[in-house]
Amino acid sequence: MKISKKNDMEIERFCRFCQHSAPLAGEDTVLCQKKGIVSSEYVCGKFTYDPLKREPKRLAKEVRLEYVEL
Repeated sequence: MKISKKNDMEIERFCRFCQHSAPLAGEDTVLCQKKGIVSSEYVCGKFTYDPLKREPKRLAKEVRLEYVEL
């Protein structure tokens, strides 16, 4: 796994996040325009990050504390 920095954010370099790839049936393979069918964790020299392919992390549930008067 290679990690590059872009705007102070670490980006995982995987084919599943590349603009040249399209997912195939199943989550472990993608169709690359440059290399053909490859693993979703494969990385070639033509990697170009596509932020729209990343699924955002879920936010933690908000915890609300109530103020109780004594």
